Amino acid sequence: MNYCIGVDLGGTNIAAGIVDLHAKKIVRKASIKTNAPRPCEDISRDIVALCESLCASENLSLSDMKWIGVVTPGIVKNGVVISASNLGWNNDDFAGILNRLTGGNTFVANDANAAAYAEAMWGAGECAGSLAMITLGTGVGGGIVVDCEIVEGSNGFAAEIGHMIIDVDGRKCGCGKRGCLEAYASATALVSEARRVAGLYPDSLMWQLADGDVGKINGIVPFKAMARGDKAARLVVDSFIKYLAIGVSNVINILQPDVVCIGGGISGEGERLMRPLREEVERLSFGTKEHRSRLVAAKFRNDAGILGGALLGMQEELAKMKNDARELLSHFAIDGDVVTAIPYGNGHINDTKYVVVKKNGIRHEYILQKINKNVFKNPAELMENYDSVTSYLREIIKKNGGDPERETLSVIKTKDGANYHKDSEGEYWRLVNFVTDSMSYDKVERPEQFYDSAVSFGNFQYLLKDYPAETLHETIKNFHNTPDRYRQLMEAVERDVCGRLSEVEAEVEFCKARREFAGTLEAAHAEGRLPLKVTHNDTKLNNILFDKNTGKALCVCDLDTIMPGYSVNDFGDSIRFGATTALEDEADLSKVNFDISLYELYVKGFIEGAKGGLSEGELELLPIGAMMMTFECGMRFLTDYLSGDTYFRISREKHNLDRARNQFKLVSDMEKALPEMRAIVKKYS
Repeated sequence: MNYCIGVDLGGTNIAAGIVDLHAKKIVRKASIKTNAPRPCEDISRDIVALCESLCASENLSLSDMKWIGVVTPGIVKNGVVISASNLGWNNDDFAGILNRLTGGNTFVANDANAAAYAEAMWGAGECAGSLAMITLGTGVGGGIVVDCEIVEGSNGFAAEIGHMIIDVDGRKCGCGKRGCLEAYASATALVSEARRVAGLYPDSLMWQLADGDVGKINGIVPFKAMARGDKAARLVVDSFIKYLAIGVSNVINILQPDVVCIGGGISGEGERLMRPLREEVERLSFGTKEHRSRLVAAKFRNDAGILGGALLGMQEELAKMKNDARELLSHFAIDGDVVTAIPYGNGHINDTKYVVVKKNGIRHEYILQKINKNVFKNPAELMENYDSVTSYLREIIKKNGGDPERETLSVIKTKDGANYHKDSEGEYWRLVNFVTDSMSYDKVERPEQFYDSAVSFGNFQYLLKDYPAETLHETIKNFHNTPDRYRQLMEAVERDVCGRLSEVEAEVEFCKARREFAGTLEAAHAEGRLPLKVTHNDTKLNNILFDKNTGKALCVCDLDTIMPGYSVNDFGDSIRFGATTALEDEADLSKVNFDISLYELYVKGFIEGAKGGLSEGELELLPIGAMMMTFECGMRFLTDYLSGDTYFRISREKHNLDRARNQFKLVSDMEKALPEMRAIVKKYS
């Protein structure tokens, strides 16, 4: 089961969504009116009915859900709503009622705490050891997450950040006290101050943006007016940021979290809010040059409640995962206690965990992976390649004056000196260093990312140019042997074990029409025009790690498929994944197009990164490599679909078929653009 439900209970609406835990996205949403205040039992019945309706719309049932997570305003401890004034609840066993009505696992938490949890697990604070969130809405809420667990406090009142006192004789707060942060830094406070200042400055642009109606001045108006040079709006925004910075700095000075996340509608102002806020916080807060709390805007806005609720059930799962990781890491040559173990990445093949070990208060980060024996038939040979190549790269990087801790991976040996651990069930596990403050991207977000990845993969070729490729094991036989992939597809067509052939006849004919093309690269190698080299063989953008702070490419990762191969295949795999207008599983083919400008950017970067190390034959065949890898990958997806989806991980019906059609659309686009693709290679070579 990959699905769960997240429910965001508000004073006005109840929103719910089915969440795919593997794909990390909301599959379907729905909402109803809350009609509060009402008894907890009544609202709970409405929530269950909404969840049942949501499941029915996807041909699912509540029993198909791993759990239901519900977030609510108010003070919550162990699933009991101690107080929620806008709902009219006091000491209501919300989780107990929901569990009785659903007969399943149900979790309940405060809405701000859950929003913080979503940001810590999947959002702006992913892989951070600690996160404090400040939500700016009608009031100011907060949440604290440490080592993947929500901090509720002894009574559920933890992280009431909005009610820290920043001016003991200051403005009256809704709670009855004076000088609370909420009275200065909530969206309500911002709007109130904007309207007050606008009244003092009748020529302010804020009036124009509000159509002359003071009631239309909202939290966005002063930011818009300030961006256009309005002095009155500048006074409002500067005052707001000054007080918010005091609150943020207090949180940092007390907790020193890895990340402080600003949420709520105002966080949508992005850098107009965050840049001056960071500057003021840096002035007011304590930290070291090497490490300061990272201040970020929330990734999830309107969906924070749904996603936060959906992830609540992970706390129990992660506790078990932590214990399992503790046992596995006891076999490796490291010391310390496992404090975090969470799923990591979106890879199709291996089971991957991000693990943090603490020793003497210092955090050490690792990637723990179970090697998929169904895909890699000889894990020992795979690890011999992996260890040998990464050790070689570390030495070359050191000689070049680089940082081997950030520019390549490093295999952590077991206590017996092996490069993997085989557990009691015969599973193979490896442990490698995690490159701190790094991240990857599933899709090109900025053109320079694609260029940087091209330079990285080209440089990967350059660094390994003297490594004897023939000494490497072939971890997957005929992995990029396109004629053999064609043969496997035809065998799957012949067998049609799932009875799916009738719906893919057009795709099969597409492949048959390109049977002769499939042998182009093998023929070039046989003729001596295409040399065998050390290749990565899975050069997608998400196999490059980027620095979180600078955005620059750091190193190549996911090295399972390192083996002898063709450089043009490494080039081509990047093109098929990155020079496109959509993700590789986009089902709407009208959104899938080959992007020739991104192709040109990658050609430039790859050739530069290779530093003159590509032969004439390789340069000539770069465009063919792009077409070949796209065609081959489409055939692999189609073969897996016909065979029952046994190789690639899927998260929906026909997922592999959508992927195949996506790739074939790109092949068609490239065939039309081939003359231009060749001209671009000549331009840069």
